[in-house]
Amino acid sequence: MIVPSLIRLSPSSAVPMYLQIANSLIAHIQSGVLKKGIRLPGTRQLADALHVHRKTVQSAYDELQAQGWIDVLPQRGSFIAEVLPEVVPAPFGQNEPGSVAPVVPDLPFNSTIVIPQTIRERIAFNDGLPDVRLAPREELARLYSTYIRFGEPAVLQYGSVFGQARFREVFSRYLNETRGLKTGPENLLTTRGSQMGLYLAGLALLHPGDCVIVGELNYRAANMTLETLGARLQTVPVDDDGLDIDAVEALCRQMPVKALYVTSHHYHPTTVTLKPERRVRLIALANRYRFFIIEDDYDYDFHYANRPVLPLASADRNVIYLGSFTKRLAPAFRVGYVAGPEELIAEMAKHRRIIDRQGDSILELCLADMLENGALKRHASKALKIYRQRRDLACELLTHYLGDAIRFQVPEGGLAIWARFDPSVDLPLLSQKAAAKGVYLSNGAAYPGLNACRMGFAALNEKELTEGVQLLARCLA
Repeated sequence: MIVPSLIRLSPSSAVPMYLQIANSLIAHIQSGVLKKGIRLPGTRQLADALHVHRKTVQSAYDELQAQGWIDVLPQRGSFIAEVLPEVVPAPFGQNEPGSVAPVVPDLPFNSTIVIPQTIRERIAFNDGLPDVRLAPREELARLYSTYIRFGEPAVLQYGSVFGQARFREVFSRYLNETRGLKTGPENLLTTRGSQMGLYLAGLALLHPGDCVIVGELNYRAANMTLETLGARLQTVPVDDDGLDIDAVEALCRQMPVKALYVTSHHYHPTTVTLKPERRVRLIALANRYRFFIIEDDYDYDFHYANRPVLPLASADRNVIYLGSFTKRLAPAFRVGYVAGPEELIAEMAKHRRIIDRQGDSILELCLADMLENGALKRHASKALKIYRQRRDLACELLTHYLGDAIRFQVPEGGLAIWARFDPSVDLPLLSQKAAAKGVYLSNGAAYPGLNACRMGFAALNEKELTEGVQLLARCLA
């Protein structure tokens, strides 16, 4: 008997038995298991099969007939209706009239957080992302496969909330050798990217109302993170030499400062580098006024003019140093890190525990291998050479095709150009026209009043760069 076998009853359920039968049959009709015109078993036959009273089945059939799911034909029996009722599900969160009021509208919505746009255009002058086509996929696949297939069973177990132990040991040595830091594994916490690192640092450091200094132009996601944590942001000017340290000192004299956030090497968004003399003064101010420096070193590995200046974290222990492997590998590989005082790292790990139990231990082991065998260094050197060529070409093309419509400085490092458009250029309109031609260009909304945006060049090869700039020129014309 086909139909009885489809019905599952729960005697302990608060739903009446006849409604359980009716609802079960409705679900199978909607899913297509029970087709239009199929004859249902008689009430006595179905009652015997389900071990229920015949009146229970009769009530179920009456309910189905009332809702229009079955037709009851005298002397013939009950059949799935040929014309089924149309079911229009209510949008999620809406309730039927007379039901309990929905909970969703009572949520504390945070309208200050902006979800990043998914770029779908064929050619994208993005915020400054790497070319994922250059990622060392073969090396990563080989290592990851090896650990999955032949690694000790422990690699598949829960590990330390601080991150994979061997990775932290290897990476600590790497930071000390290449960036002048003075860390041990106890000074490192791995994260799912630098954004998580900033959030955890803020959770550990800040109380609502604490003052945090940022640049007037600053990384938008950092501002959103700090404000969400209750920080009171105080801005200082940014010029061609980086943060205005005189303005920082003036704020410190006026109010208690808890922290200062800075992208020191290739300032976001303008790409300028914080000059050495300002670094010295900033560290002195942090020690005098007892505030932490949160140094987001997102593009340290991509410096073209000469060797990058050592991070602020190399000169002072009160610097919280953030970074990730996103730019060196690809955005999909979510491994970031925070380096800082041991007691602060321990506090951040407590917050990490309740946000995300741990990172990708196997990926961290792969990165440890690539740091030790030199694969990551070789990849970075190759990518740096390619990105330098693309930077030079992008600057030449913009100068040649856009001329006076755009102003920029050739960036000493990083993966993007800070492009300031002439007031005669309607940047939102240009962005809209470019999108229609398959080219992504930011509309400048993140920097209101400046008619400016970041134009990433690294993810585009020579052909794409040329075509993209030429299309922008046509849109302007």
